[in-house]
Amino acid sequence: MSKIAVIGAGIIGVCIAHFLRKNGHEVILYDQNEPGTQTSFGSAGLFANRECVTANSPKLWKNLPAMLLSKNGPLVIDWLYVFTHLPWIFRFLRNCTTARVEHIAKSLSSFSSHAKFAYEEIFNEVDVSKYIVHKEPIYLYESKELFEKDQYALNLRKKYNVHFDIINKEDIAKMEPSIEPIYYKGIVFKGERFTKSPIQITKKIFDNFIRNGGHFVLKKIDSIFRKGDSLFLKCDEQEHYVDKIVVAAGVWSNILARTIGDNFPLDTERGYHIIFENNSNLLAHSVGWAKTGFYMTPMDDGIRAAGTVEIAGLKKSMNKNMLTMIEATARSILPQLGKVKSQWMGFRPTLPDSLPVIGESQKCKNVYYAFGHQHLGLSLAAVTGKMICSLIENKPTNINIEALSPYRF
Repeated sequence: MSKIAVIGAGIIGVCIAHFLRKNGHEVILYDQNEPGTQTSFGSAGLFANRECVTANSPKLWKNLPAMLLSKNGPLVIDWLYVFTHLPWIFRFLRNCTTARVEHIAKSLSSFSSHAKFAYEEIFNEVDVSKYIVHKEPIYLYESKELFEKDQYALNLRKKYNVHFDIINKEDIAKMEPSIEPIYYKGIVFKGERFTKSPIQITKKIFDNFIRNGGHFVLKKIDSIFRKGDSLFLKCDEQEHYVDKIVVAAGVWSNILARTIGDNFPLDTERGYHIIFENNSNLLAHSVGWAKTGFYMTPMDDGIRAAGTVEIAGLKKSMNKNMLTMIEATARSILPQLGKVKSQWMGFRPTLPDSLPVIGESQKCKNVYYAFGHQHLGLSLAAVTGKMICSLIENKPTNINIEALSPYRF
């Protein structure tokens, strides 16, 4: 068996480490932060099985002027940052044609359709039942206009077997009586579920990995390099020999990729969440709000309003306007919400076609990539772990990842 370094201890890296260790490899997981405490920590907690709709849309062209001028909507853009990253923006827009969006949806659906089964393999071994809620998420539309505007996305979901029911105001009121009746219609995503604690899901899988002989090193990896036929990591001015490396470091993955000659169009979406004081009777489901693009999810530490997108890079400070918008909207939907307990901002790794990068480096043999899962990191972590394990062991699989190739750009 191989000695394998997995760089990145978010939910993606932890699931990769789990499957590799389960198959008998010596696995060392590296991160400069504690497992699950960065981007993986802040999600809305949904397991979005079979999801196929991304930010790329042919409808974007029509809505772009209004979106670009917004300072507190679901998408906020820092113009100075955008002007220094125009090549990425152009690539993203090229992936917003009808043909490209169809390709993206088909590819994502093909991959995400395996997500639930991959997680069941982990959950049969790791008991996370106390953190999983088997209630289907609801997505609400404020008006008939918003509902009709979203028909393209709904039809795309139908085409690629994302199952949902359309529900009326009376249905919604029965399911969530505490929500203000300021909605027109909603949809319920059939067969989906959510977690009350994303970080506990990651920690439970991580703890199981350690109990089964895995290793964790709390250090930043500076570079990857070869000496002859041998592969090394460098951290703290020390070199460490390994047989294989998996780069699953989220938005920081490209920094390591460049050290071996790869360079991917990886950028950053800044996501936000607010946690309100707990009221266990206020919400039963995870509830999305179409106008602003975020979900409110009842979690162990309170009700979490999470989502939105800000294109502003890694260095800019937290945008208070985004937090103000999330809080005001959440309170308009749920006036009974308590005090704000905490606010958070994290960095989603995003690529121009909103698909992850999964595959082996062509520049450096035995280096593998698994990053760029954007909004679906929690949902796709387990199937990504299984896929990387199959690639490393050169085993056939029924999962087609051709569309996720690192060299598709």
